[in-house]
Amino acid sequence: MKTLILLRHAKSDWSSEYSADHDRPLAARGKQAAKLMGRYLRKIGEIPDSVATSSAVRARRTAELAVKAGKWKCKVRVADSLYACSPAAMLSEIQAEPDATNILVIVGHEPTCSETIGRLAGELRVHFSTAAMARLDLPIERWADADFGHAQLIWLVTPALLKGIVKE
Repeated sequence: MKTLILLRHAKSDWSSEYSADHDRPLAARGKQAAKLMGRYLRKIGEIPDSVATSSAVRARRTAELAVKAGKWKCKVRVADSLYACSPAAMLSEIQAEPDATNILVIVGHEPTCSETIGRLAGELRVHFSTAAMARLDLPIERWADADFGHAQLIWLVTPALLKGIVKE
C-alpha cells in the first residue's frame, strides 16, 4: 500500500510585484495555512517520506513552510514538470517516485490537483481550495504501478476545517 497526499499551494499574493505567474509569492494568510497543514500531518502521524513540489514560488514556499512547521524529516525535490501540468503529467511524476517512499506529498496547482484526485479515485469530482490537502491510498507496492481509477480517497481537509483543532 502506498499513500499519496496532494497539497494545493497556499493562498498567493496577487497584489505583490512579480514578473510572471511562476514567480507569484504567498500571501500572509497563505503562509499561515501552509504551516497549519504541515502541523496537521504531524498531529495525525502521517509524516511524508518524500515531497515533490512544483517549481512555482508559491508551491515551493508552501512545501518549505509545511515541512518546517510539521518537523518532517524528509527529502524535498522541486519538479518543473508539476507546474501547469496535466493529470497525466502528475501521474508520471507519481510513477517515477522511488519505491522506498511509502507516503508521498505532492504540492501542486489547480485544476490539476482536483482533476488528478478525481481520476485516481475513479471519476470523482472534488473542489480543492488553496492549501487543501487530500490523502489517497493506492493498493500498490511500486509507485510505477500507480494508475487512474485505482485509488481510494481517504480524507480531504482545508485550513478552515482545521483552525482551532491543530495548535502551534
